[in-house]
Amino acid sequence: MRLLFRAATPFLVILCVLACCETDPVMYIDTAPIPVIYGIFDSKDTVHYLKVGRIFGAGGDPAKSASIYDSIYFDNQEVSVRITKWWDTVSINLDVERVDDIPKDDGIFSSPAQALYRFNYDFQYPHRFFGKVWVEVNVPDLKPARADIAMVWINRDSFSTPKFAQQYVYLNETSPLRVHWFGNSWNEVDVKFEFVEDLGQYGTRVKAVKIQNTNSFISPHKKYREMKITYDEFIREVLQQIPKNDSVNKTHLSYISVAINGGDYHMAQYQRYYDGFNDYDFHGYTNIENGLGIVASRTSILIDSMQFDRDTRRLLLNENRLKVLKLTEK
Repeated sequence: MRLLFRAATPFLVILCVLACCETDPVMYIDTAPIPVIYGIFDSKDTVHYLKVGRIFGAGGDPAKSASIYDSIYFDNQEVSVRITKWWDTVSINLDVERVDDIPKDDGIFSSPAQALYRFNYDFQYPHRFFGKVWVEVNVPDLKPARADIAMVWINRDSFSTPKFAQQYVYLNETSPLRVHWFGNSWNEVDVKFEFVEDLGQYGTRVKAVKIQNTNSFISPHKKYREMKITYDEFIREVLQQIPKNDSVNKTHLSYISVAINGGDYHMAQYQRYYDGFNDYDFHGYTNIENGLGIVASRTSILIDSMQFDRDTRRLLLNENRLKVLKLTEK
């Protein structure tokens, strides 16, 4: 009995201590401040933004920090951006200014100003920019937080189909509609098919059928990207997105457009974490040296004003599954 009491004594002491606690423990990770940098630069833009702060709750209770709007920013940080061109050994130092004159959502940290920085640079889109963007944040007593990226790029010359200035596309049971291009590490492709509904005395309205595909290519090896839309897939999406409507007198086929958003390797990795990928690393993905966050590049292109060719229109007009839409030639 004595042996049992002696063995249980440490556990009884711990239990008594826990029972005597009057307040809940404060849970936070006590670490040194760490710079946090977010910036996604579009090759088509000439004005670019960076958001710079520090890790939330570092070195203090986050419940208290949340009541102080500037607790996630440094008071004395210096932000610099420079451009280097591969064919030129001279760096271009850009003017970076802190701004608070852009729209932002209301919230506990939105007032009076967020630590946003702006710089101007024209990457000469649609021409490809052969160079790098370098971002550096200096905070006293901390190592400089750095990142460098190459700018991604896409234009009409990137496509093998639809070809440059192509006006008509075809689709049938054996030949899918193809979008084939030299892409980037991350790609989001949106193909939109427009249908114009005739409502009689009430005029007309445009209905759009959208088919989207998002794919991430982590491999650094160059290769083409492709999206295929089969004939049956197109019919299925049309019937799902345009329900039967008795108030419609007739419908005719209208324009087709292809929109592509592209991102670099860092964007692809970041999207994997954003979409739920997790390797149980505490910080997730970051490409900031001596810091956290992401600096990445993106681009986009829109190919519009295309239509189905005559044979495809005839095929669709005679498609029994589409009779509910009352398809006619314009």
